Amino acid sequence: MNWDDIRYFLSVAETGTLSTAAARLQVSPSTVSRRIEALEAALNVRLFRPHRDGYDLTPAGRALIPAAERAGAQMHVFERSARGGDSVTSGPVRIEAPELLAQDVLLPALASLLQQHPNLRVELRASVRSVRLAGEDADIILRLSRPDQGNYRQRKVGQVAFGLYASPDHATGGMPSSADDLLRHRIIGWSEDLRHLTMARWLEDLQPHLEPALRLTSLAAQLAAVRMGLGWAVLPVFAAEPAGLVPGLTDVPRHTADLWMLVHQQTGHLPRVEAVKAVLRHAVDGLAHVPAYSETDADP
Repeated sequence: MNWDDIRYFLSVAETGTLSTAAARLQVSPSTVSRRIEALEAALNVRLFRPHRDGYDLTPAGRALIPAAERAGAQMHVFERSARGGDSVTSGPVRIEAPELLAQDVLLPALASLLQQHPNLRVELRASVRSVRLAGEDADIILRLSRPDQGNYRQRKVGQVAFGLYASPDHATGGMPSSADDLLRHRIIGWSEDLRHLTMARWLEDLQPHLEPALRLTSLAAQLAAVRMGLGWAVLPVFAAEPAGLVPGLTDVPRHTADLWMLVHQQTGHLPRVEAVKAVLRHAVDGLAHVPAYSETDADP
């Protein structure tokens, strides 16, 4: 069996079509079809059921997904470890981080490191959604919730403070002073599928009856909407205050979320990953007060 065929299997399983999988893998659809057929022959099992609109997993194929994801993740780790050897000056480092934190805090901190080491290649992926740890695509992950799985060493490295903010012009129309007062103001919230986010839950806990006037799917969009005077939104302090936004609910304690750093167990020892980790740790150190660590905490 060709272990690289696992990539083709997972790509078709995720996309449901040969053409989309081929575009993702940068090969032709016929190549994808041929590799899937070869994998099915090697395993002596039917993995997909073709139909007019694409490919569905068979029960046997669905049962193999967890094992295929683990094998695929290990191949990614092997490739990343091999590229660039041991040199801190070369090779790839993949980072996953929350939106705005990546843009406003991490990117400026990485600038000098990239200038010092031009052969270092950093891929910084930012999103409000937590990355799936099963894929093990990232060498370093920063996230606002503590994970309970994955092949990563983890440690709390800081806290991110959030508050309710509006533009100065919008705030002149009145400021919310209590949770009940929120019902009289235009609030910018999150789409239904993102209600689990820490800032969305904090706002909902404050006022369960709140119906946002505008729902968005990214922090960058929320920040832009607030700057345009469209309402009040829960934003990270590190982004809101430099933008000159006005805080509301000043009698309510700010919400803080623990910031966790995850470092892959198999690539975290590489000098290039260690160098990037040190820069990121320093960058997030001043975001908010961090309680003292116990001696038993593992250092990623």
